[in-house]
Parts: sequence; C-alpha cells; structure tokens
Amino acid sequence: MPTRSKHPTSPQYDVAILGSGLAGTTLAACLARNGAKVLVLDAGTHPRFAIGESTIPYTSMLMRLVSERYGVPEIKWLTTFESVQSKISTNCGVKRNFGFLYHREGARQNPLETNEFPIPKITHTENHFFRQDVDAWMLTVAIKYGAEVRQQTKIVDAEFDDDGVTVIPTTGDPVRVKFLVDASGHRSPLAEKFGLREEPSRLRHQSRSLFTHMIGVKPWEETVPKGSHKNPSPWSQGTLHHMFEGGWMWVIPFNNHPRATNPLCSVGLNLDPRIHPVPECSPEEEFRRFIAKYPDIAPQFEGAITTRDWVRTERLQYSSKQTVGYRWCLTSHAAGFVDALFSRGLSNTMEIIHALTWRLLDAIKEDDFAVERFEYVQELEQGLLDFNDDLVANAYTSTKSWFLWNAYYRSWVLGQALATFEINRAYAWFLEDHDPKVLERLERQAPDGAIPDYAPLRELLKGMSEAIQDVQNGRREDREAADRIMALLGKADFIPPVFGLADPDNHWTDVTPVKLAKTLHWSRTNAPKEIGDLTWEGLTLFMKKRFDRDEFQLAEELKHTVAGWPVIGRAFRVPEPE
Repeated sequence: MPTRSKHPTSPQYDVAILGSGLAGTTLAACLARNGAKVLVLDAGTHPRFAIGESTIPYTSMLMRLVSERYGVPEIKWLTTFESVQSKISTNCGVKRNFGFLYHREGARQNPLETNEFPIPKITHTENHFFRQDVDAWMLTVAIKYGAEVRQQTKIVDAEFDDDGVTVIPTTGDPVRVKFLVDASGHRSPLAEKFGLREEPSRLRHQSRSLFTHMIGVKPWEETVPKGSHKNPSPWSQGTLHHMFEGGWMWVIPFNNHPRATNPLCSVGLNLDPRIHPVPECSPEEEFRRFIAKYPDIAPQFEGAITTRDWVRTERLQYSSKQTVGYRWCLTSHAAGFVDALFSRGLSNTMEIIHALTWRLLDAIKEDDFAVERFEYVQELEQGLLDFNDDLVANAYTSTKSWFLWNAYYRSWVLGQALATFEINRAYAWFLEDHDPKVLERLERQAPDGAIPDYAPLRELLKGMSEAIQDVQNGRREDREAADRIMALLGKADFIPPVFGLADPDNHWTDVTPVKLAKTLHWSRTNAPKEIGDLTWEGLTLFMKKRFDRDEFQLAEELKHTVAGWPVIGRAFRVPEPE
C-alpha cells in the first residue's frame, strides 16, 4: 500500500514528466494540448547532444498518427525531410536509404557483399535529426500548448501516497502531482528508487559503443573506384552501416544534400565486448586503430576531426522488471535499451507516447490512476524490449559471415515492410473519422514490433531466429543456417515476389513504379487474402494523400530537387563560405 506523504497538499499538476528530451516533450505537448496541466523537469538544459538521429518509415507514420490523434500538428512536421528543413532546422540531413556494407578485416570491401534498402520516393523522405535542434524545438512546442518547464532542476526523490505524488527537487519547493512519468533515460530516478533494474539483465544481446560528431567525413562512394557499386541510391544520402564480425559502425551525415547548412556527421562504433574487448587506450585511439584494420573504411575518415569529446560506454543493454506502478510509469529509455542498430529507438518512444497519452487523459478525467489502466503500457514496453533484443542479437550473430548476414538481413526487410504497411493502413483508416477503434489491431501487434498477426509470417520469422540462435549456441554452422533461412524465404507464398528476398544475389530492395505496379497486381491475384489486403491497403490508402498539403510539403520537395541541378539549382543552395 502507498504510504501517506509528508507533504499532503493538493496536486498542483496533473502530470510531471522527468526529462525534456524528445520523448518527454512530445508527451508533454500531447497531454497539454488536450487539457492536462503538465510540468516538465530536467536536470540539464537545451540545446544539448543526443543520440537517436536516424528515422525509419514506421517511426514517421507513427508520428503522423500521434499528431492526428492528439491534435499536435507540429509532430507531423517531424515526419518528412522537407518539412523538417522548412519548419524546424536546416541543420538536419536527408535519409533516402539504409545502406549495409560487409567488411572483412584486412580485405577490400567486396561490391557483391552489400545490401541497400532505398526508401520509396512514392512515400516520403526520412531524416537524420540533428537532435540538439530538434529537441530544443520540441520543447518550445510543449511550452506553446501550455506545459510548464523547469530546466536545471534535479530530482532527488518522489513520494507516493493514495492521493498523489510529491516530487522533491534539490532546490526549490516540492511539487505535488497526480501522476509521474520518468522519461529521463538510463539514470532514471524511479528505477533507482524502486530498484527496478534487472541484475543481470534478461537481454541476451551484448554491445558497447563509442561515438562522436565529426567534420570532414567523406561520402563513402567517393572513396572507392567509381562504378564499383551499382546501388540505386547514393550511400551518403542514407544511414550507412559498416558491418563486420561482432559489430557495426554508423555514419549519419547532416551535410548530405545540396541545401545543407551543417558540416557535421554523426559517427559511432558498436561492438560486442566478448569479441572486441575494451583496449587500454583512449576512445579516439581505439576508433583509429579499429578502422585501420579495414582498408575500405579508413579512407572515409582520413582528415576527419572530432568536434566534441568521444563517448565510450560499457555494456549498453539494460532492462527493468517493472515499468508501471501506482501513479508512475517509466517510458522508452528509462525502461530499457538494446542497441541503435535498425534505428528503432524513436519508434519505441512514439509507441509508448501513443499508448500512454490517451490512458493518462482518461485517468485524469476520471481521477482514477489504478495500475490496471496502464498494464498494456508495461506489456508494450517489455514486448518491444524483447523484440528488439531478438532482432539485434540475431543481427550481431549473423555478422559471423557474409552469407549469414545476407540471409538474415532479409528478415529485417520483411518485418519492416509489412509493419509499415500496417501503420500506413491504420493511419489512413484513422484519418477517415478519427475513430480510435480502427487502431485496435495495431495496438495488439505493437508489442511484437507491429509484425502482422499472420501465422505463416510469425512462423517464418521464428524459424529464421531459431536458425541464427543455433549458430550462436554452436548447434549449426553459419552457411547451413544461411541456406536454411533462404529456403524458408523461398517457400513462403506471402512475400511480394518483387522484393526478391528469396534471391541471395538480389542486393537492392528498391521499389520502382514498375515493381509497385507488379506488387499491387500480385496482392489482388496471387497473394494470400490477408496479406494481399494488407499489401494493397498499406500501399494505396496512404498514397492517396500524396498530394495533400496537410501531409506533404510539395513546394519544398521541388526546391530540394531543383537545388541539385547544375545551373538553376544554385539559387536554392546555401552560398559557399568565402
């Protein structure tokens, strides 16, 4: 039972949110816009450095849904490169693809050992968020809708009783609230107070990281022989993943488009410490030593210099045995974290905001904060953590060989594509009359990464995961597991054939207009009905909004297109410094 507070005053706020990052301020804006009295508390201040810079189509569609459901149009501005550039910050980069280059120590990169997932132009263009700008801007949005913000206010304790929560800062008077959301991240005050961290963590994945921002990082395509790679989208115009046994490196440029104003590039190295233990040297020296082992990674960073101190972490993975309690909730990275691979951090954040906001608004309205109201939020958080753990742990295991990575990569493509169809369809349905009932299917699937609840698909992904885990546990050779995965893909009748996932020599999962037409035809003729309907509706319903000014900045799209042209485009580009 909660104990009686030492500060039995009436609540001054409905909700207090610890942390003014993108998670905390987006939640604050949604709550305040719908009448809740919200206080955001943060030990730091803005602007500030943050990781989580790369978006994916599912994330952006979920942001659209959150924007529409809670009446905060500014959140929708985060969903396309063009709207970010015109309304938020020109310091962000463009993301037109996911690029994966497989490397072997001491050997040149083989152009046949590559994968690329171009983001279809028929949908929208993703972002590389320059987080210090985006986060600071979102803070102003929360304030605009009525949230009160106190920066440089560290919380030392929170006391819970039957009537509310007393939040106690290091300086100033205690604050009385009805509900407390901890969106502060790894150093969660509530996780510490209640001893919520699992020791050891249940997560099987293990990785550590070192990262920074740099200037002078070269576009990778300029460091290798011209024409050696036939990828449909330039590597530098997307999130580039250098893959190698036991880890990967991200290269996320902010200066990768003609109208760029930011010379920085985000660079990070994620390593399995069981394969790559921490050496006795500085993070900078470790980075330089590491890339020197790979003849086609090192040239990309020749002459590049850091603009901020390197950060080197211990093991990144942590989890919580509980994320919801009486009058409190941990969100996103306060609840747990796996790895930045596949850029799912912001997706998980938006999933929690989408699920938590309406439940909190109802609780405030009815003055009923029973834990049962929020049980689904805990199910969602724990489910997403386990889903991401499996996804990333299997990916790291698959880096043991090119053949295994090439096979496993396809399971990510399949899951990403079908989950995006699900969110596309749900959003289009919701736009019709804003009835939350149409979102029930999406909510049921969300804890499983929004993978459609279609038994043959779930069985396929389970079989692929088991093959990878057999390799991890020494029960199967990597080539055998790769062949097993490709065989499973070849037998599946619910995968759009134009994806080419069953062809190990198909490296580009791009969607051209011709491929789109073939996929739509397949969905109406040869696909199993449930997947056929999902594919048809997931591709067509939202595409009908492609020229809707509330959804897309068409004039801005044209400006960014013209900016790349030789002569006419000069007027649209930022002048070179003299």
